[in-house]
Amino acid sequence: MLAFIHTVRAKLMSLSVNATSPVSLASVLGAPKSITEAQTSQAPQTSIGNPAQPAETELLKAYLEAVQRKVLHNNAGLITVPPQSNLGQWLGLYRAHLEHPVVQGWLREQQIEPNTLLSINPSTGTLSAEVRGETKTFRLTDTSGWGQISGPLLAAARIIAPGNNGDLRVRLGENSIQVSAKVVANFEGVALPPTLSQARAQIRHLEHKDTFDPISADDHLRPASSRSANALQVQRQNAATYYSTAPQALAYKRLAVDVATNLPDTRAEAKKWADELLLKLTGKPIDSDTVYLNRFKGGESADTVTGWEHKFQEPWSSLRLPDALLKNFSEHDWVPGNLDLDAGLYTQPSGQSEKGGYGKHNQIDLKPSQVMHESWKTDFQAQMTQKIDTFWNTHTDSYQTAIKGEFVFQAREQLKTAEARSPAERALQAPEHRFNRGDYRLVMAAAGNLPLDENAALSMEQLKAQAPVNGDTQVHALSIHGFKSSDIVRFSDDDGGRQVLYIPGAKPAFLRFDSLEKLNQWVVEQSQDPKKSQALLAHFSLIDRQDHKPGILPQLGIGLIPGLNFTGIGDKQDGLDGLFKKMAAGDLNTPVLNDSRAKIEGDVFSTLATAAKQRMTNDTDVVIKSNSEVTRDTWLNDITVAAGLLAKLAPIAAPVAGAAALAGLTELGLGAEKAASGDTEAERSDGVSKAFDGLLNTLFSAGASAVPEDPFALPPEKELPNVEPRVQPEINATEEPTPGPSSGIRVVNEPGAALPKSQPLLPMAPHAVPDGDELIMNAPRDALGVYRITDSEGIQRQFVRFTDETGTSKVFEISGRYRTGDRFATIINPDKQSAVMVITPGRDGEWARAPGDGGVKWPWQRPISPAPSNDLKSPSRFSDNFIELDGSKMEGADTLDKYLNFEEQTQYRFGVSVYEENGTVKSRPVLSWEVDDRNFTVSASEAASPSKFGTSNYAGQFTTDINRNPYTIRRPGLQDVEINIPQQIEELHIPGNNAEQSVVDGFIHDGIETFENAVPDPDMRAAISEVAHQGSAATAWRELQPPRVKDDYVSSAGDRHFFIDYSPLENETKVTVTSQWKLVYAGGDEPIPASDLSITASRTFTLRESNAVDGPPVIIDKSAPTRIEVSPT
Repeated sequence: MLAFIHTVRAKLMSLSVNATSPVSLASVLGAPKSITEAQTSQAPQTSIGNPAQPAETELLKAYLEAVQRKVLHNNAGLITVPPQSNLGQWLGLYRAHLEHPVVQGWLREQQIEPNTLLSINPSTGTLSAEVRGETKTFRLTDTSGWGQISGPLLAAARIIAPGNNGDLRVRLGENSIQVSAKVVANFEGVALPPTLSQARAQIRHLEHKDTFDPISADDHLRPASSRSANALQVQRQNAATYYSTAPQALAYKRLAVDVATNLPDTRAEAKKWADELLLKLTGKPIDSDTVYLNRFKGGESADTVTGWEHKFQEPWSSLRLPDALLKNFSEHDWVPGNLDLDAGLYTQPSGQSEKGGYGKHNQIDLKPSQVMHESWKTDFQAQMTQKIDTFWNTHTDSYQTAIKGEFVFQAREQLKTAEARSPAERALQAPEHRFNRGDYRLVMAAAGNLPLDENAALSMEQLKAQAPVNGDTQVHALSIHGFKSSDIVRFSDDDGGRQVLYIPGAKPAFLRFDSLEKLNQWVVEQSQDPKKSQALLAHFSLIDRQDHKPGILPQLGIGLIPGLNFTGIGDKQDGLDGLFKKMAAGDLNTPVLNDSRAKIEGDVFSTLATAAKQRMTNDTDVVIKSNSEVTRDTWLNDITVAAGLLAKLAPIAAPVAGAAALAGLTELGLGAEKAASGDTEAERSDGVSKAFDGLLNTLFSAGASAVPEDPFALPPEKELPNVEPRVQPEINATEEPTPGPSSGIRVVNEPGAALPKSQPLLPMAPHAVPDGDELIMNAPRDALGVYRITDSEGIQRQFVRFTDETGTSKVFEISGRYRTGDRFATIINPDKQSAVMVITPGRDGEWARAPGDGGVKWPWQRPISPAPSNDLKSPSRFSDNFIELDGSKMEGADTLDKYLNFEEQTQYRFGVSVYEENGTVKSRPVLSWEVDDRNFTVSASEAASPSKFGTSNYAGQFTTDINRNPYTIRRPGLQDVEINIPQQIEELHIPGNNAEQSVVDGFIHDGIETFENAVPDPDMRAAISEVAHQGSAATAWRELQPPRVKDDYVSSAGDRHFFIDYSPLENETKVTVTSQWKLVYAGGDEPIPASDLSITASRTFTLRESNAVDGPPVIIDKSAPTRIEVSPT
């Protein structure tokens, strides 16, 4: 070993004559100290496991050879890992998992060839591989089943490649395993040296050793307990258990996805139909979702395809063409000339009356009557009926299995949640939400062939098997005034006392009542609330909700066909919608009766599947063929994926609905307009996926709740290394960082520091929550000390600790308008829900009163929107979201409306900034939003290439912009490095700052040299240069153009500053560009700047070294969010 080391040293020493100039390496000569001291300055761990000493020596020798190749040839190559080394044993386990029959079977199904090199990212849980000549990425949340077979693989990968280091690639030979030098270095806790001097120092440090240095005892990425021989054995045993149940979970997911992807989607089929009509009539491929059938009340004669235009008029109806086809037009439209007189096909919906209106400039060259007549040639109803019949003929059994699994999952989860609640939490619940073990036994009679043990693992055979209702339990379809729900099941004791409803898709799914009388009271209460009424009605067939004349409906043989009693065919004149109105008015009582026609005695889930088929057929028929304008307008929006099946019936099977969401199927609104939750589509999809994973774990994992956590729990998509929790969390931990200096007074000027206290103007003790300590005992708490609990209505309530006037820390409720990271919250009276005091985070999770009497302003949400009406809505305004406690608008809020247009689809954040003026603390409104397409790539013009400056490759835009903007390099534990060439040129006092190019080039040379001293890794420098230039601010410029800003305004860029946060030990470098912007009015003779508005934009890039076998040495994250912050001046 020593002879080899001396040979390596001699070769490296001989290179020093021709090495890079000492200037560029001067500051990194101290780097060997940081590398070695990182390994020796703290108490090391004891030896991990008992690997054979020769194997560790062999690994070290192979690593040092790779270091030599890296320095000499800039290519470290691959290292063959000795199988008896600690790393070799973990790689052996990784190989065993990869070669397991379950994994190999999955790889074959995905058409991944046996010898394909796989790229697994332990941090995000993704797998990338070549499939039929193209790279395909599999995610934990997709429908491929990767999430169900990857647990052991990812667990081993996180030991082999700890931290967030990009993809792990392992080359498997017949008798060998090879990885990159970066993988070995990362596993052993050292850095692969990027420069000659660092390589020399690392070799000097290791030359007298036979193994790598022991891992430091406080290395949170490589704890000894997770890398020991015992940990290896535990993972091997856990993997055996995992793979024994994985086929069941994978089979269930495949079944659910197959059901979801084969459901006939009425809306999707209507779009295909509309696309085909447009192609046939125009000869052009036009996306029918971009064509609107707009209807008007009158117009002006014009030279257009219809002969009419509508300059200053809004349409009274605007529908995308596929939806118009589903509405089947109307009898009035059939009169020749009527449709073309009142309507037209346009590229824009409502909202154009003040922007040129509707005419030749935005009209499709096609008459609506042409589309109507051509559509008559297609029997769309017959096509949909055929697709529906085909689906049920081929997928009925699969659907039954899916909904049975969902039913059991909901029952098990609700029982576990109920039994984990404290007495105080149960006291918050409504009586119908207090599900108990007796209720669980009652409802599980529907799945009589399954074990009652809520932790028992199930098999697909058990879920597929049919079984009659077990024991003395009575099971009925919920019948309201003789109309049977298509999916709500009512369970009751044999004596008719206790009642439990199963409402698929609801949270909670099971509601319990002490008697039938209590259940009736609940139904009447639902009818008295419009939203609750619509939610309950959504579980009944559309045909049952219509009013009809006695005798007009066929009297089918109810009871002769299994499940037909769920369809609710009746002969009452009033439909359910009308009956609900009468119940709400107090005209009808006892809506739920023991209807013998609704009783279920056979297999519950077979009956539900039959009802689902009938409901699906009936609803499609009602929506497509109805001649009632009111009926069509009311229920068109009730069409969801597969004519309402997924959104209304398949919530019986959340995996089916979840699979649909993952497959990109669209869910339209049900009944009343769906309230916005503030979540992004990605977050909702992620939530559905996690719920699905929970279902699979609950149904198919033995003892799912008997252990604290799944040994192979799936990591989130953006997992970061586990960090030991800090005793004192930083108050601004959830705030987006704003590099550089800023003006004004920060709300919190140092971590954990409370704001100056003001004496309370009113006593707070009476507003404390009774038994608050017990209430929040088991509630989750965030970094700012906010506790969150969901009450009996499913509403999330928030609580904090606050010291009242008696000096006692008590629990207080805060307004639901508070969002994580907000600087302020408002304590409310728990009984009246009225505002009491504005507070802000303080020390140790306590909150304190906000400073300044009357100076601090809280951005209340805008008032609740009124009920939907046929009137056109007035546009939303930003100022509606900045309301004082007295109801008035915050000063300066109107300025935002003056320059910006409110876009409903944007997720805005509304906050305040605090500043001091003449000794008084005041506040101003702050509006912000974020843009991130998560698809950033470096363009060819931005790529690094050989440069006349420095010693490595740089992007041309970077070497140009370093002359124009200041750069700050920040490193942990070291002084910031400033590169400010504009200031240097200004200090020369040259008229107009017009320095000669040779002078400027000299400054650039010095600046690049400073940059290279601070960031010694040439690969990292090259990657930084590809994003640290003015082009990175282009997203902000696009965001500050019409229609985001008012017409005739343009944006102008001001000062920019680049911040480079370089942290090689954490293998994460961030580049942030901050820029100031101004709006300028360009609609007049002279441009007029908007002097009363301040705009700041920041964009952050994340760079990491890769440990991949091949590919780029530094990976730039696809996510590069841009944040825009606007406030009045």
